[in-house]
Amino acid sequence: MKFLLLLFFVTSASAQMIGNVPLNEIKMSKEKRTLVKKLLSARALNLKGIYEDLNLEGRKGMDKQRNFTTANPYLPRFKENYGYPYTNLKYSIPENPQNYSIDKRRKIIRYFGQEPVVDFLTKKNKGVCGVRFVDNKQEKYLLKSFDSESEAQDAGYMITHRSHCGTCSSLKDLAVYLAKPDLTTPAKSCSRGLNLNKVKKCYKKIIGFSNNCAEVWAYSSEQTRRHCGKTCIKFYGLLNLLRDSMDRSNLDEEGNLNVCIACDEYKSGPGFKYGVGRNRRNSGITSAIQREESDLYVIDHYKYFR
Repeated sequence: MKFLLLLFFVTSASAQMIGNVPLNEIKMSKEKRTLVKKLLSARALNLKGIYEDLNLEGRKGMDKQRNFTTANPYLPRFKENYGYPYTNLKYSIPENPQNYSIDKRRKIIRYFGQEPVVDFLTKKNKGVCGVRFVDNKQEKYLLKSFDSESEAQDAGYMITHRSHCGTCSSLKDLAVYLAKPDLTTPAKSCSRGLNLNKVKKCYKKIIGFSNNCAEVWAYSSEQTRRHCGKTCIKFYGLLNLLRDSMDRSNLDEEGNLNVCIACDEYKSGPGFKYGVGRNRRNSGITSAIQREESDLYVIDHYKYFR
């Protein structure tokens, strides 16, 4: 009997998964593995409220794909009529012209996202997302957005990433980011799904994201395919894209992102960053794509359980 109980606990302990991969098969330090296990075991109590705070409009994506529970941050695209030269606008024009399109005949500016995305894009202060455990075992927690680090700390919250809380701000999603710091390759594979449902399923089942987080990743993949497909095919070549043989440098000779990645960064990036809240760089995790050091938010995730 004791042997059976021991076998049960050993099996349960080894059953933690990151997507379709057992946690104990992923190479990482012992300290990091312990952290990831604790993150996976913790449960957020207010994820519904965090999503509602995003104030995304409509059910366009949910009507099309009935098992989606989040709205598409990219649709409907926010637009403004402008005077010449670009006067009477509610929001300042973004520095990069790939963040929007202009209909000069009708004098309309269309952004690649809903209005909350545009508001986020033009804000200099992105705030922070804080986490606070509500039990002594540190198994249940709340998330909350704050305007500053000091405001979060004064309220008794530990900062978990820069920018507001979103659909990927849970500690479970942080565990995925930590266990799989290179998501570029698996994300490319997921994005080739035949429809939005299959793309979401890949992000959720194969990579391991929470449901709402996987949905925003899926929306982002669809956005990139729709608005950057031709650019990326021209840069990499169709056969190379189909074979996942994209070995050209992420940066050009001047250190700028290549045209395909830049298109994704500016046409999909704002909606993605707004929807997910947490990404690798604002959580202090390096990614496969080279970035400026200033983009990386320095944060100690081990502090949650000290």
